[in-house]
Amino acid sequence: MITANEKLNRKDMKMNTKNSIVTYALVGLAAGTVAWLLLGTKEGRKQLDRANDGIRELSKSIRKTTKEGIRKASEIANRATEEIDDLRSQAKSKSQAAVKKADRMAKSGVDKARRTVKAAKRKAEEEI
Repeated sequence: MITANEKLNRKDMKMNTKNSIVTYALVGLAAGTVAWLLLGTKEGRKQLDRANDGIRELSKSIRKTTKEGIRKASEIANRATEEIDDLRSQAKSKSQAAVKKADRMAKSGVDKARRTVKAAKRKAEEEI
């Protein structure tokens, strides 16, 4: 036995199917009309040709802009690499200079300490 609820659901399903068919038919009719307007008339073909020309120009412009952007990015990367190399060599040079200065100062301190020890030893020997 079919309940009233099931009958209502079947009726809704049939209605939805009919609505879907009508919707697809209207969409198809609209698409066909647009296609005929663009391809079937002289003015439509002119519009389509203008649209194609516009798309081609846009594509060329995008390619040109992209190439220019890549070129600029490459230049910036090269400049950054050169600057980093310069900074690295400056740091290396300064660190080597600092090491040499520290070595000279250490040797000077050791020499001064030796002289002071020798002088103190001499004084001590003289007094003894």
